[in-house]
Amino acid sequence: MLQPTQDKLDQLILEEKKRVALEFFSEAWAAAIDEGIEPSILAETAMFTAISRLSEEASEKAASDLVEQLPQRFECGDFLANRSLQ
Repeated sequence: MLQPTQDKLDQLILEEKKRVALEFFSEAWAAAIDEGIEPSILAETAMFTAISRLSEEASEKAASDLVEQLPQRFECGDFLANRSLQ
């Protein structure tokens, strides 16, 4: 049996981390909706939290780069509800 390359292993680990992160956020989102918090409030709060934490923990450049990529990611359909993580 062939052993996966380090790049392949790294990609699999990244995909699993993204899947788990999505599960955490999806559960938190559902719990907040159940508590009566509107989706627009959740979205704004989530974006603020994500951008400010990324800025603090990585850099303002990393946060700025993420925000800059959003329009292109919308155009590519990255945020469609039925899209699965790759």
